[in-house]
Amino acid sequence: MYPEISEQERFPILTPRGRTFLHQMRQHAAAPVWNWPNGEQLDDRGLERVKKFQRILASQRRYTSLDEPAWLEGFVERCVTEVPFYRKRTPQGVSFQDIPTCNRSDLAPRAWDFVPDSEPIDELVIFSSSGTTGQPTRTPHHPYSAACGIPLIEYALRELHGIAIPHGVDQVAITNFVAYPSAFTTAIVVGYLGEAGCVRVNLDPSAWRSLAHRETYINTWKAPIWLGDPVAYGVLEQLDIDHTPQAIVSGILHLSPSYADKLGQRYGCPVLDLYAMTEAGIIAAGTSVGHRILAHDLFVEILDDEDRRCPHGVRGEIALTGGRNPYLPLLRYRTGDHASLNLIDGHRVLIEFEGRQPVEYRSSDGRSIHSMELTRLMRRFPVHRYQMQEISQHRYELLVRGDLDRETFEKEVAQLFGRSTTVVYEE
Repeated sequence: MYPEISEQERFPILTPRGRTFLHQMRQHAAAPVWNWPNGEQLDDRGLERVKKFQRILASQRRYTSLDEPAWLEGFVERCVTEVPFYRKRTPQGVSFQDIPTCNRSDLAPRAWDFVPDSEPIDELVIFSSSGTTGQPTRTPHHPYSAACGIPLIEYALRELHGIAIPHGVDQVAITNFVAYPSAFTTAIVVGYLGEAGCVRVNLDPSAWRSLAHRETYINTWKAPIWLGDPVAYGVLEQLDIDHTPQAIVSGILHLSPSYADKLGQRYGCPVLDLYAMTEAGIIAAGTSVGHRILAHDLFVEILDDEDRRCPHGVRGEIALTGGRNPYLPLLRYRTGDHASLNLIDGHRVLIEFEGRQPVEYRSSDGRSIHSMELTRLMRRFPVHRYQMQEISQHRYELLVRGDLDRETFEKEVAQLFGRSTTVVYEE
């Protein structure tokens, strides 16, 4: 399932002290069953790029308008010249607002067409995205662009709540919580954080040798920053955790204001709601007036159905241009998410942002099935697109398009959902 790369390749600049700490996190007696042998794959040059990104991010000035940024012209020229997908459909010299948009349905079947011709691919890594829009993708990324996520979280916490993420070895800085069967679990040290630890634990009972180990492990490595989604935090609330974090960060799925308030009251700390996606990384963070756009290297538009830019304050679909991923430059990329855009106190803010809702299905035998379990099933088959529809209480219709071994596919769907789901194939 995973490429057989060495520990040296996963952690090219790991120090002896960092290696010892990594071993302690992984080999703890109450550790979960680790099933994701990953690492940052970040060398000295990549780490310096991350630090440079952080310096620019921290020094960015307030915006005076929502106009197109100065870097946009050069970025568009490079995309149209060097990126096969854009080159085929965009004439040289076209006005930016006349460039046709694209979306996940363009990216999913041909991600390689988005890689610039001149970009060396010796450091390329592949990320899978969940397909909450019905288009699961495997997208090319660079270790540098992946590692920029923590500086963005750090920037948001500092700017909005005055909270710093700890740096330095021998401490876990972030615990990432998930809660569904077969979710990825891992422990790494983070170069940007001076080899502080980051663990991803699955709260589902199947991920532990003993149920008691969940609380033991979490209480041993008392991370000041918690990262997760509303489903995972719902499970975490049921456990006996003997400490509270400095901040709770929620991403991937929509976090309702009422549940954010509940978490904040229970744990006595700020709750930060992030807007992020695999294609672009972290985009914005929730505030009292809307979701503030964080990244200086993203130009955000709000578009109507005809690719026209909506006036400020008018609701439409969010489209992105730019980004730091050298293997996936975005040019008017429609996200499927909706909001209006305005300038508030020098910050670009998404107003009434509508993100993705957490979804749980109920099987015929009464089990609760997380939407990520369906996503992981889809990844094992050559599915072009899919849609799950509830047709009556606890009964579903799964519409699928793709060249599938139908007998095998239907057996796996039945194993997951029981008799509650009918598969319908789209031609």
